[in-house]
Amino acid sequence: MPRSQPEPPPPRLSRYWNGYVADCEGSVARFRRIVSAIPVSPAQEWLDRIAAQLDGELGAVRRLAIVGDSIEPARFRVREAPARRISQRLDEARASFADAVTQAATIAEQAALDPAHAGVTAQLEVLAQQASELALGPAPAEPEPEEPRRRWGRRREA
Repeated sequence: MPRSQPEPPPPRLSRYWNGYVADCEGSVARFRRIVSAIPVSPAQEWLDRIAAQLDGELGAVRRLAIVGDSIEPARFRVREAPARRISQRLDEARASFADAVTQAATIAEQAALDPAHAGVTAQLEVLAQQASELALGPAPAEPEPEEPRRRWGRRREA
C-alpha cells in the first residue's frame, strides 16, 4: 500500500495577516494555561470543552487570514474592500479571543476560591456561548464608500 504524502505546511502569511493569527494563537495558549491552573473540577472540564471550541475557531481565523493574504498581501495595512472586510472580521475575532481569556481568568479565580460558587456556572455558560460565535459570526456591515481625496497643489494656469 503506497504511503500517503504528508500534508504541506500552511502557506506563509504576510506580516499583516500573520499578526492576527499570532495574536489569536497567543490568546488560546493563555486560555489553556489558565485551564491547567484550575484544580480538577466540573469548571475545568467545561473550560476544556470551551478550549476545544477555541481551537476550532482558531482554524477559522487561519483560513480567513489565508484568504485575506491571497487577496492582498500586506505589511502594515490593506486597501482593497474585500481584504478590509476580512480584516474587520479578524479584528473582532482577536477581541473575542482576548475577552475569552479575561473571562477564563475570572472563572479560574472564582473556582480557586470557591469551587461550588453559583456564579462560576453562569459565567461558564456565557463563555461557552461566546466561544461558539467568535470568528464565524456574521460579516460586518459594508462600510460607507470613501469620497475621493482632493489633491492639494497649485492650479495650472492656462
